[in-house]
Amino acid sequence: MESIEYGSNIMVITSSLSAKASFIRRIIAEAEGSIGCIYVTTRDTAEEVLNRFKSNSVKLGVIDCVSRLAVPDLADSENIRRVPSPMDLAGISTAINKFLEKYFKEGKKIILIFDSLSNLLIYSNIKRILRFLHVLTVRIKIAKAKAFYIIDKEACDEKALAMLKQLFSGIIEIEEKDSKRVVKLTTSN
Repeated sequence: MESIEYGSNIMVITSSLSAKASFIRRIIAEAEGSIGCIYVTTRDTAEEVLNRFKSNSVKLGVIDCVSRLAVPDLADSENIRRVPSPMDLAGISTAINKFLEKYFKEGKKIILIFDSLSNLLIYSNIKRILRFLHVLTVRIKIAKAKAFYIIDKEACDEKALAMLKQLFSGIIEIEEKDSKRVVKLTTSN
């Protein structure tokens, strides 16, 4: 992923959970050192995400969109920002901004991982998500960060996927064929 330039917004399309997990581990592994990583989770708790990557020396800030669905009064911490639910796009945006500011002030390059857009589609309509992502992708480009937005190909209809693809500077498609993983990168350049 080092070949992908900062200022890029990349949609990652896959229907394989193991491919998704492997891809995210690779990004986190490459983000060690002077890089701040923002991980937006719409499926797992922040503690699960931090535990999964505890062996990495990456500076990881997690935006947890699920914990407060079960326990509304959970507190934030230095590395965790919690929003009430994946429906709270304004809350997600504010939390991303806080980590962007923090890492910028620390002089770090920034990588954002959004896991996953598929769950947003369950909670919000496509027009609302497009507006949210338009603002976020512009913010990432201006901040000279690098962002990866994961989406499950099976959880999104073709029309919605086509509309979403227009917002991104590149598309990575990961497929499993004959027990092999095939990765295809398409950029708008």
